[in-house]
Amino acid sequence: MKKTSLLFVACLMVYTISAQINEHSDRRLTITVGGLNPLIQKSQLQFEHTLGKATQYWSIGENLQYHLGLLNQTEIWSGPKLSIFTRRYFKDQRIKHGKDWFLQFKAGAAYLTNPFAGYDTDLWEVDAITGLLVSVNDANGDQIEILNNDSYWLTYGGGVAIGYKKVSCNGWVLEALLGYHYWAPPSYFTSEFKTWIKDEANTFDSDNNIGGELYDIENGINRTWFWTYGFPVDLQFKVGKIIGW
Repeated sequence: MKKTSLLFVACLMVYTISAQINEHSDRRLTITVGGLNPLIQKSQLQFEHTLGKATQYWSIGENLQYHLGLLNQTEIWSGPKLSIFTRRYFKDQRIKHGKDWFLQFKAGAAYLTNPFAGYDTDLWEVDAITGLLVSVNDANGDQIEILNNDSYWLTYGGGVAIGYKKVSCNGWVLEALLGYHYWAPPSYFTSEFKTWIKDEANTFDSDNNIGGELYDIENGINRTWFWTYGFPVDLQFKVGKIIGW
């Protein structure tokens, strides 16, 4: 009788464990949306893929964003951004619902519009003898351009954060994270122009303080970037759904 009872209990335990694994192993893909920001208006879609079979503490994912421009001005830093991230959860993600803390690491790039796109930025100076404008050329004989006037420019960066995710019984997800991230600021002035400014033989610059004015302009751009797109505090809130719940 005891052997029969023990066999029955063992079979029941195997069935229960198997049922739990089957029930809890469908938490594979999560889709979330977010991105409410009055300064940097954007749409955001995030995919997260849980890794592992025996245990599921790690995940990888893709965060897709499209920035609508600073204060909705499409010519100022609008465009797509892609971040790849990985997460380390403090609890096994085979548990179907609950409240989970995690660490997140990310890296990515954005392709944003250039407000100086299309500007004619060739460098000219006044000839000391004739008083006429003459072009300023580099060592290859090409006229130096002042600004990088391509339509788009590339920024890149990454960050680390700690987050908290809550999953409901129906598979709905609420998550928030707080951390630090860095995105490279724009560089609008060409390297050739900066080299020309630093040239000791360039009396035009020393007479007109172009280097000082350039420094002030770059500082202004960097400050604007720092307090908007480049703000180092990464604070996000998202809502989403686990697929295949």
